Amino acid sequence: MSEKHLKAGDPLPPYNGKLRLFAMRFCPYAERSVLVLNAKNLQYDLVFINLDSKPEWLFEFNPKGSVPALEYEQGKAIFDSAIINTYLDEKYPEVPLQATDPLRRAQDKVFVELFLGAHSSFYVAAFNPDGFQPSHLEAYSKGLERLEKELEVRGTKFLHSNEPGLVDYTIWPHLERFESLPLLGKADMAIDGTKYPRVTSYLEAMKQVPAVKQYYLSAETHAKFVESKTKGEANYNMLDTSDVCCMRPRKKKQ
Repeated sequence: MSEKHLKAGDPLPPYNGKLRLFAMRFCPYAERSVLVLNAKNLQYDLVFINLDSKPEWLFEFNPKGSVPALEYEQGKAIFDSAIINTYLDEKYPEVPLQATDPLRRAQDKVFVELFLGAHSSFYVAAFNPDGFQPSHLEAYSKGLERLEKELEVRGTKFLHSNEPGLVDYTIWPHLERFESLPLLGKADMAIDGTKYPRVTSYLEAMKQVPAVKQYYLSAETHAKFVESKTKGEANYNMLDTSDVCCMRPRKKKQ
């Protein structure tokens, strides 16, 4: 299998009739859609993109040139993880990932929106540590506190229910990356199990979810990618094991 990221000048791989997701292996937004595809047990191909040298044909699927983009029919695509994932959940309802109650669906979206501050703080801490301010640590801590409280209020194993849903697959990719922060010199951003016991249990539970296990990368792997990117030499292909460019994801041995 391959995790080679295609770049400018590389040809578009042949279309095989399946759903096809254009992604970047270390992109949390693309990971959201991978997790939903996995959770729904859908057959799909992955095409990884070098975001520093984008293939010209990527813009045919997303004029913004960003990932993820989902090719749902040959030459036809939608983009943005929130749009893609809602489409997948409605198009393939056999494994529903959203609450049936409209209010709970709205509350899930509100929670995701409020958790964005923690996402932003992670990016500053990881990729621009010189710009990190006390306000970033405050926003990060507030996000973890909000998640801790939400898990307590809902009283379920996952935010969705006792099975993970769209809200969980939406916030998980960033939580997965949060664990790399101590390895990047941010010991004060480690997730303290005594302070956040429910968050800690939630993290461990999510790691055991089949849809997550197929695509999960360790904190060490995420830290290595961040370090390569901050040095100006993003190592997109650090996980590549063959010359095949389209693949089904699998769990990596770290």
